[in-house]
Amino acid sequence: MTFKKLLTLSLFLPLLCTFHAYGTQLQLKPGIWQGIYKDHFEYNVLEIKENGEHRLIIASIANAFYRNKSIAFSNNDIKCSRINCTIKLVSPNKEHLQFTLILSPFLDNSFEVLEIYSNADDNFVMSKTYRLEEQKGQSTVRTFIGKYRSKIDELAAIEKTGLHGFWVGLLNLDGKQELASIEFHPNKKSYFNYFTNGTNDIISTSFMPQDIQEKERILEITTSHPLFANKLIIHKDNRELKGYMYSNHKGTTLQTGSFKLYRFERPEYP
Repeated sequence: MTFKKLLTLSLFLPLLCTFHAYGTQLQLKPGIWQGIYKDHFEYNVLEIKENGEHRLIIASIANAFYRNKSIAFSNNDIKCSRINCTIKLVSPNKEHLQFTLILSPFLDNSFEVLEIYSNADDNFVMSKTYRLEEQKGQSTVRTFIGKYRSKIDELAAIEKTGLHGFWVGLLNLDGKQELASIEFHPNKKSYFNYFTNGTNDIISTSFMPQDIQEKERILEITTSHPLFANKLIIHKDNRELKGYMYSNHKGTTLQTGSFKLYRFERPEYP
């Protein structure tokens, strides 16, 4: 077998892990795929189940997943060709809108998604694109809720003076959008957390009030982790946190990233 044939085969095989061939059609396999649509600060989770009771979860990052939208669908709503699969859904926000997910395989166990909204007359309204990656185990949304839901009252009650409080948003790491949070406590240990997409891992580092230095409304924070985000640079703003993280080891920068976080305000129900 020539090198060219080997290369072609090596590129094609991962697609069979995501889509099972069924005759001339493609078929979605059971599993969880998730990804971030950064323009709306949304975490999208696609669950394909063996029993045919599937769902798409649209979770708002800005409110710490306090309110999520779950859209159920069945095998009858899925149509596959040889190159992609489409899923017909009803918009969770406006009942007169329908939307279609067009999933195309991308590299190993992930999809490029085109989401198209249309009205009752089947006229185009809007579209958006994002990537879904296969998730091992439970979704990151569920991992985040499991970590914070029992502490949400405590976090919401943190004195909201200056930067103190609970912040959640996106970390741009190596060109990928990832979920991140900061627990900013006034008189005790604070935490910077990063939730890795594709796994259930939470990478965390901490810092104390004395680890923070302020220079002309810019905070420089030295954290405890020996490798991950041991230096944070934050622009002081009571509405949102914008900043940078640096992972340094023995004078060498291993990784950099930028983040944008919003203060969590617990929704009040009537």
